[in-house]
Amino acid sequence: RRVRFFWFTTVVNSLQGAAQKPLMAGYRIWAWLALLQLAAARVGMTSSALTTGTFDGFIRGADKALVDFYDRNIDGWAEQKGELERALREVRDYGSRVAFATVDAVAEKDLAKRYVPSGNYPQLMWFTHGEPTQYHRSLRTAKAMTDFVLALDRDPMLEVKSQEEAASSFNRAVYGTVKRGSPGYKALEVVAAKHMDTVAVTFRESAENQVLYLDEGKGEPVAYNGQLDAGSLDQWLKELLTKSEPIPEGHPVYIDGSLVVVGKTFEEVVSNKDQDVFMLVYAPWCGFSRKVLPVWKSFAQAVSQVKHLVVAKMDGDQNSSPLQEEFSWTSYPHIFFVKAGTKKPIVFHGNRTVSHFVQFAEEHGSKRLELDPSISLDDLNEL
Repeated sequence: RRVRFFWFTTVVNSLQGAAQKPLMAGYRIWAWLALLQLAAARVGMTSSALTTGTFDGFIRGADKALVDFYDRNIDGWAEQKGELERALREVRDYGSRVAFATVDAVAEKDLAKRYVPSGNYPQLMWFTHGEPTQYHRSLRTAKAMTDFVLALDRDPMLEVKSQEEAASSFNRAVYGTVKRGSPGYKALEVVAAKHMDTVAVTFRESAENQVLYLDEGKGEPVAYNGQLDAGSLDQWLKELLTKSEPIPEGHPVYIDGSLVVVGKTFEEVVSNKDQDVFMLVYAPWCGFSRKVLPVWKSFAQAVSQVKHLVVAKMDGDQNSSPLQEEFSWTSYPHIFFVKAGTKKPIVFHGNRTVSHFVQFAEEHGSKRLELDPSISLDDLNEL
């Protein structure tokens, strides 16, 4: 299978019902059967429904595990779970033994919050050796889930015989000609571990010390001309993987009171040490985005005199985040807040009104909002 990378009622339930029957040593029988079922699910053809009581034991017992944190109050959750089961069967066909499990975020609220504090469900999270990793996605189709698992269920560095093999095996790949164990090899290994779900890092044993980026959508390979250290290589690769419109002429540019952000300026904007950042990521074709844009314009104008707050917007259809670990989205509009000097976004889930935006900025900001005295909260509610 050619791996493609992204732009980035179970048996346990029936056992729980049976455990209520007044059987002798019933609890011990239920526990034994539940553990047996969980073990079978790790290598079998069904996912395991985990609870607070079974989660840690299951995760510690699996070298690699994919856990789907879902909210059954969200439309389409049942269909998404069906897609998960189809993905499980598909990866088994390819020989993958990754354990699949689910967590009901409504029934297991504290457990779900521990791993998905943003509350953005469904959330697929990858675990290795009992520990959560940076890899998580909100995926809804069996194909996307299958690709996600196959991209991660491998060694970070893959040895190939030629550049042609790397290009034919993956739609996006880094191809290095380096000696195993050399400083260049070790730098590539560090970078590979950070980008397993977005690009394959391949190498051929050689003393040439050259690195190429291969992308079926870009045509000719892109040669790396910098120092062979992990930091420089990672920055080069992030720039190549980030989808971006050209930086606006005269940057910074404001339209309707909002700073215009593109993929190439995203990290600079959200890493502001002195100002809070409130950003709207929208898609022009999305009806909900079109509805919120005029509200966002009114909000930006209402807080235009607040010096410590940057109101920004980005076309998410034409631009992507270079910081996928912290900043990612799967639907539009996506609105988040970053407090000055921090690097963790706080996702906005409230009503999309000017007053609610103001209240959210007040609650999470580094300073109080000093609005124009002529603007009242009642005025804001009318905008």
